[in-house]
Amino acid sequence: MKDYEYAPADSPLMLLLADIAAEHNVPIDLHMEALPQTIPTPAEYGPPNPRELHGNIAAFEKLLAHNPRAKIIWAHAGSDNIGYRTPELSRRLLQAHPNLYMEIKYDPGFPGKDPPIVDGKLKPEWLKLYSDFPDRFIIGSDQHFDPPASAPLARAQQNALLLNQLPPDLRKKVATENALRIYGH
Repeated sequence: MKDYEYAPADSPLMLLLADIAAEHNVPIDLHMEALPQTIPTPAEYGPPNPRELHGNIAAFEKLLAHNPRAKIIWAHAGSDNIGYRTPELSRRLLQAHPNLYMEIKYDPGFPGKDPPIVDGKLKPEWLKLYSDFPDRFIIGSDQHFDPPASAPLARAQQNALLLNQLPPDLRKKVATENALRIYGH
């Protein structure tokens, strides 16, 4: 987490955006840390960040419930900077909100607090989550192509490492089919 920014997921603007997205069948790609409640900013993320990080899960659930036809893709599943975006929280939200999708991100340079891959192996709890919700995950495309030149290649290799550890049917869905369906191709 570099510079913290906060906008309530249930603000009138976001609710209107959900209605517009649903009307036009266009998904919303949402970047948000998972914070069940307001917490002090962890020391490693000090200034210029504020002293507290706002709780956001309740507001996020209000956004998801506001218009169930609005497809919300929550970016960076598996790249949690704070420690609350666990497979358990993801499971609860996916069960409660059929319009929620998740974009998997694993960056070996910044693995986060609960990465899907440790020591080259896909963690069983992440595999179970992907398997239990096979139509709700896509592979992340949030890549940064800045120096060093090897970083994007390393991230692409990690995506391949993750995909290669999925059963073939699930791999096909996560790698291509889900994105085609969600984005309306």
